[in-house]
Amino acid sequence: MRNTPINIKNASYNLTLNSVCSVFFSRFVCLKKLSNKLLFCIVLLVSCKAFSLDENGFEKKLQNCRVLQNKTNRLNCYDEIELSSSVENTNYDDPVFDMPILVADLEEPRIFVSLGQMNFLSDDFDAILLGVGARVKLKTIEVPRINQSVDFNMIGLIKSQFDVSEIDTRNNRGGALINTDFMIGGEIIKNFAEGNLRVKYVHQSFHLGDEFLIDNPEFIQNRLNLSYETIELFGFKHFNNWGAYLGASFIVRSEPGNLDKIKVQTGFQYTGIRREWFTPIFGLDLKSWDETDWSLNTSIKAGVEFYGFLDQPLQLMIEYSDGNSPYGQFIYDDLSFLGLSINHYW
Repeated sequence: MRNTPINIKNASYNLTLNSVCSVFFSRFVCLKKLSNKLLFCIVLLVSCKAFSLDENGFEKKLQNCRVLQNKTNRLNCYDEIELSSSVENTNYDDPVFDMPILVADLEEPRIFVSLGQMNFLSDDFDAILLGVGARVKLKTIEVPRINQSVDFNMIGLIKSQFDVSEIDTRNNRGGALINTDFMIGGEIIKNFAEGNLRVKYVHQSFHLGDEFLIDNPEFIQNRLNLSYETIELFGFKHFNNWGAYLGASFIVRSEPGNLDKIKVQTGFQYTGIRREWFTPIFGLDLKSWDETDWSLNTSIKAGVEFYGFLDQPLQLMIEYSDGNSPYGQFIYDDLSFLGLSINHYW
C-alpha cells in the first residue's frame, strides 16, 4: 500500500467544495491511526478552495472506492485516483494553444462555397468559388530529452473557379470552369503558450478549364503549365482575442524553372467573445511574391462562426480579395472578388 498523500493539485476534475470535503472527511475515522493520511486531509482542505474537479467522473470513482469492505483495498483505491489524475494532469499555469485557423488565408484547407462578383481579364461577371480540403493530424511526436512535442499534419486543398454569368445559356447548366488548383503537403507545428511555429512543405499545381480555353483560345497558345513546391517558415502570436502572423516561403522546385523564389505573408485576425451560438470573427491576410514585383495581394473576411448545426463550427463570411490572381497561371493578371462565403473546417 502506498503511503504518499494524494496531491489534489494535479487532478483535472471539477467537484464542488462541499461534496469533495464531505466524502473524504467521512473516511477520517478510518485514517486517523495513519499519521501520513492525516496530511492528506489537510492538503485536501486547502486544495478544495483553489481547484474545482469534475463532479460526475470523480464522484463515480469515489463511490467505487467507498463500497470496498477491506480497509487496505479501500485506501489503495483512493491512491489509484491520484495516479489516474496525474496522468491526465493539465498545466493551468502555462496553457498551450493549438495553431488557429487563418480566417482570411485563401489557401487555408477547408470546405467552402463563395458566390459573388469577380473582375478578371478586364471583365466583370458572376462567379462561384468552390473548394474541398482538410488538415489531418497524423501524429504527435514526443521529444523526451527536452520534454517537448510537435504535431505532424497532412494538408490538402482543391479549389475551382466558375464563371456563372451565362449559366442559363450553357449546355451543362453548370457554368464555365475557369481553373482548378491542387495543393497537397505536410506540416510540423510546435505549439507554445503565446503562439505557434510551423514548417510546411507543399506541392501546388494549376489547371485551366476546358470551357475557359474554348472561350479564350489565345490561352491555348500562351498556356503556362504552372506548378511548384515550397517550404515555409511561419509564426503566429496570440494577443487575447487578437492574433498576428508572419511567414516566408521559398520555392525549391518550379515549372517553369525560372520563377523567382521568395514569397512572404503576414496578417492579423480577431475572434470576438463567444455568444450562446455564434462568435464574430474578422481576418486580414496580405501576401507578396518576388515574381510579381512584390505587388500586394489582399484578402479580407468578416462574419460570424455558428455553433450547434454541425460537429465543427460553420462560418458565414463577407469576403473581398484584390491583387494579382491567386488562381492558376494568371499570376500576372489583376483579379478582384467580392462575395458571400460559407466555410467549414473539418
